[in-house]
Amino acid sequence: MRTAMRSSCQAIRLILGAALLASAGCGPRAYVRKGLLDHPPRRIAILPFVITYAYDLTQGQDIPASHRLGRDLFRKTFYHAFATYGYEDVKLSEVDEKLTKAWGPIEDGQWRTASPQALGSALGADALIYGEVERAMHFSTPLYTETSLMATLRMVDARTGDELWRQKVQAAERGGALAQKGQVVDFLQDQVHGFNPKVKFLHVADLAVKQALKGMPNPPLSAAQPESAWSVGNKRSRLVILPLGVKRPQWQKGAQVLRTFLASNLQEGPFEIIELQRVDDALRVRGWKEGEPLPAGLGLSEVARQLGADSVLRGTVTDWGRHYLVLESWVKAAMQLELLDAQSGEVIWSKTKKNSRTAGLLKGPTGFQSIAIAPIMGLKTSHLERVANELTRTLANDLVDSPTVKAYVSAPTL
Repeated sequence: MRTAMRSSCQAIRLILGAALLASAGCGPRAYVRKGLLDHPPRRIAILPFVITYAYDLTQGQDIPASHRLGRDLFRKTFYHAFATYGYEDVKLSEVDEKLTKAWGPIEDGQWRTASPQALGSALGADALIYGEVERAMHFSTPLYTETSLMATLRMVDARTGDELWRQKVQAAERGGALAQKGQVVDFLQDQVHGFNPKVKFLHVADLAVKQALKGMPNPPLSAAQPESAWSVGNKRSRLVILPLGVKRPQWQKGAQVLRTFLASNLQEGPFEIIELQRVDDALRVRGWKEGEPLPAGLGLSEVARQLGADSVLRGTVTDWGRHYLVLESWVKAAMQLELLDAQSGEVIWSKTKKNSRTAGLLKGPTGFQSIAIAPIMGLKTSHLERVANELTRTLANDLVDSPTVKAYVSAPTL
């Protein structure tokens, strides 16, 4: 009896804590050092994120595995999104390898005692990004589920140790009978996903990274920027992602969102993604304007040659948006993609895919109030963004897993 009461009290405390977290909003605005974009750091290393929460652990007890999983997914998701910005980023595997070589195993934490100057020297970086996870939670019962994190991200000058940028973020995803409002299908899906911390933390990491990058300074890139030594030695894997075409002009904003998600979700794999800003700069020189179709007769091989790329990814948004029919609503995104060899123009791979999310009558409302409210709640922008991100993630996986693409990427350069 006492055990049951303690469990109930713990659940209540968790629910109240979640309410306080939700009421706290999205955190303060980012701090950016004045004049940062006048002389921005060029090469940036994202250090392993650390959990700073003071756990009440007994001797020999370790941090929960789900919390370490959430921490690592947050770092990886941040790296993927950050790679689309105008900095040269050090690959995470390279960061971890060099830290381990200099200070021992990452989890032992000896690298944390090193100064920014020592870390910058070891990693060959002009600036470092520290990630401090102050709260990580994965709690799942039939009544209530919560996966959440709070963190502070900082960019530090590796030469002076000065703080260049700082952003506090917090994100959560909640469900269960006490939090799910009126959709039986959503409730059942939430119960299935709630016991998988990887799925839940992946969603939460997406939300947290979106918050973090809102205030991240993004320096301009020159299309003529010299290539790194790594790029020169890996020509075959360099990929240009062109601005996406649209079937309807009002989908242009959606095309930009999908292109950014594509660049983020392709960071891991056989391709080195050329920064979108560099691609756009090269296209502007040839008469392209943002929001307009690519110029007729655009020489893709010339653009690719200028950017040092061997392959091109182009596509068209075939559906995008929100739809409302009183008792039913849905958000959806669909696109068609092609991977081309930049020199010959040959299509190596092609795929068409769609994704959607429905709310309302067909998902089993639990009452008359839910019949009216659920379709309206289903139109939230966050739902459309999740649909878009899941669509591009699936397409990116299909691309890199294709046997034809694997053979193409691994073929020797002539």
